[in-house]
Amino acid sequence: MKVITLNKKELIIESKLLANRVLKSSWNPDLIIGIKTGGIYVAEPLYEVMKHYYPSKYAIVSLSRASTEKKKKIKIDKLLKKLPYPLLDLMRKFEVYLFEISKPKTYSPNLNKELNINKELEKDLSLSKTVLLVDDAIDTGNTILTIKNKLLSINPNLKIKTAVLTTTHKTSFIEADYSLYNRVLLRCPWAADYKGEAYEA
Repeated sequence: MKVITLNKKELIIESKLLANRVLKSSWNPDLIIGIKTGGIYVAEPLYEVMKHYYPSKYAIVSLSRASTEKKKKIKIDKLLKKLPYPLLDLMRKFEVYLFEISKPKTYSPNLNKELNINKELEKDLSLSKTVLLVDDAIDTGNTILTIKNKLLSINPNLKIKTAVLTTTHKTSFIEADYSLYNRVLLRCPWAADYKGEAYEA
């Protein structure tokens, strides 16, 4: 497993390469959906490429805990930014290792989370036939599979494919239909341990 650090320009290039991979498959999604947070930074450049070939619509979704207060984020950015990338890479790899040995064997949907969908998107989903669900990465796959199942609960006839830049874990609950990397960790501009320029969408 390796770690690749992408700046904003490189992230856009990678996202466009992912778009070209979808285009080469000749699969035409009616709707392209970016998963907040990281997924929208991949989905937006991907959509910019694909909209010139297919009249797709674009939307954003996110999973959030129902009726719970947002947890205060522990500010460790300053500490992480002082550490060298080789050490940060080891920390990331160890985190994945811990996830892999503790991950349950069977898929467990995020029942305590709700999918944030506005009425316009709900209408688009009911009228759509094909959806491309976009995220930056698949780790365990629990989040993207939960979202996929929630979309299917709105319209059971949807054909949903997934596109991500990378799959990080050895095994996940869902395989991406389109991806650029496997067993690769990406450090993107919004990450706490990214030491380059701040990402501005």
